[in-house]
Amino acid sequence: MTISLTTIIAGAVVVLLAILGSLINPFLRSLRFPDNAGNEENPAAETAKNEEESLESREPVSVIITAHDNLYELEHNLQMFLQQKYPTDYQVIVVCQSTDAETQDYLKRMAAENSHLYYTYIPESSRYMSRKKLQITLGVKAAKYEWIILTEPTCTPSNDKWLYTMTRNCQEPNHLVLGYVALDEATKGVRRFDSIRKAFYLLRRAQHSYGYRTHMPNVAFRKSDFMREQGYQGNLEYVRGEYDFLVNKYAAYGDTAVELDCDAWLIHDEPTDKAWHNVHLYLQASRKSLTRAKSMMSLMAMDHLFPHLSLIASLASLAYAILMQDWILTGIAGFALLLLLILRTIIAHKAIKHFDDDISILKLPFYEYGIIWRNLANKIRYWRADKNDFTSHKL
Repeated sequence: MTISLTTIIAGAVVVLLAILGSLINPFLRSLRFPDNAGNEENPAAETAKNEEESLESREPVSVIITAHDNLYELEHNLQMFLQQKYPTDYQVIVVCQSTDAETQDYLKRMAAENSHLYYTYIPESSRYMSRKKLQITLGVKAAKYEWIILTEPTCTPSNDKWLYTMTRNCQEPNHLVLGYVALDEATKGVRRFDSIRKAFYLLRRAQHSYGYRTHMPNVAFRKSDFMREQGYQGNLEYVRGEYDFLVNKYAAYGDTAVELDCDAWLIHDEPTDKAWHNVHLYLQASRKSLTRAKSMMSLMAMDHLFPHLSLIASLASLAYAILMQDWILTGIAGFALLLLLILRTIIAHKAIKHFDDDISILKLPFYEYGIIWRNLANKIRYWRADKNDFTSHKL
């Protein structure tokens, strides 16, 4: 039996594309994890680490939480921020709306019981700029300390060592520290997958060069940088994008550290459908104000192109081979398709395990190849939306 030249060429091409489609992969561009990763399985090592760290000092730090109709979240999450084991002083500043009387009453009671808590509010008359960014700006001005950690009322520390672990990078030469935020296990698997995949892009970029942006509300920065460069100046026209712009602007003023120790994680409450979609809509609007975007966009485009090109080539070759009754090419195309799917699934599963996530391995191929359609859905939502909803257009 002779093998035609067409079969040889087509078979070689689909196998090569399957290999390239597997290796051109954000999950293969590994993040640098702390040396103590995995100590959960070694209690003695973990105990020794804790005893050693207990001798170390830390800089005093301020934590800013901005709230808007978040009484329920504050009642459930604030307490853990106030119960951190920290060797020096720290303050938790909650900035709320002046019209939210119930939240103010709750914070007043909590502040009477805990000296770490301080709260303030933005005036009702603040109508002509992003209230979120105004809240952050007021919180920064109220902060007593140089290092500030910005987060959300929908987040809670994974344990009472969050602040201690997060602040070990709050020192020279660092000007920014990016932490990890895990979505609550009740969150849909596809959303947890998307969040982790973005982390491999954004946190790795921050580890290897300047930070581009972050989608995770666990960011430490210097008050002096923020005040000297006039806070959100350059991004005030956009209602949201406060974390993205903070990293994009201030990463250029010094080194950026990434803290991936699980003790420094925050846990984000399960987002509602509206909240999840709004995050992506606001990003569509504010992305144009971010610098250093071209290289990131090019990398993401390449990561989308090769897996889909490989998948299409394998399926097309398989269909052609069956129609032409070329059983050798059928076998090669089938092998290439399985190779692509299995390799990408194994690589993704191994990478995701770093974040202790139990996303089903059988769903990973569907999550990966569904990204392009989820991105398209977000773009369609943005095209259909009123663009004035995303900008402080009265400025």
